[in-house]
Amino acid sequence: MMGRSHSLCGLIMGVAAAGILDHAPLPVRLLVIPIAGGSALLPDIDHPSSRVARSLGIVTRLIAKAVDALSVTVYHATRTDRDVANRHSGHRLLTHTVPCCAIAGAVTWLAVVSHPVAGTVVLALLCGLLAQGFRAIGVGFTLVSAVVAYLVLSHYSSWSWIFPCIVTLGAFVHILGDWSTVSGVPLWWPLIRDGKRWELVHSPIGFHTNSSFETEVVTPVLWVSLALSAAFASGIPEAVWHVAVHSK
Repeated sequence: MMGRSHSLCGLIMGVAAAGILDHAPLPVRLLVIPIAGGSALLPDIDHPSSRVARSLGIVTRLIAKAVDALSVTVYHATRTDRDVANRHSGHRLLTHTVPCCAIAGAVTWLAVVSHPVAGTVVLALLCGLLAQGFRAIGVGFTLVSAVVAYLVLSHYSSWSWIFPCIVTLGAFVHILGDWSTVSGVPLWWPLIRDGKRWELVHSPIGFHTNSSFETEVVTPVLWVSLALSAAFASGIPEAVWHVAVHSK
């Protein structure tokens, strides 16, 4: 699945979460949405040409290459005799597992509980992933996100627990998105299934990444889903229904 599709899936989840957290302070709810969209790109840090790998230039490119190498190393150290023996790419391996989603959330938790500044940096970078590629607009959005994140972590620290949860869910949404493609993901890792620990499983109706089906069908559906999710989270349908009922 393309980065844009992953971001849309993350945003849909984030908007839905913000709607569920209707009793949370408004800054917290607003921050949840871009964090969800940004964290939905995190698992692709195992690919040097992905959006997240290009987000901070040479720094994230080097991190991506290191993660790619680590992923291949872990693969060969833990694979069974039935797993592919000549695997050389770490993409869609280690970072596309459920345990790594939990690790992403744990790292976020450590940042937000250690100090507001550390938490602000992590949360702002996650928000900035959404605007990566928009140059000045992206930088501005990241800076605004940093201000909001610092205010939230300083004045609403009791809500800090929500951000690690959102990051974990965002990364998991990414895995589900790649599961929907024909390439698949090691969804059951580290469990062994059919003699394989790294079996790449996919949905019964998997599609090819960047295919016409994704661009012409999946992407429009995601945009409509995002609009509907935002409408329900804002309470517009409920308000319209209330007006319609009481106008009779």
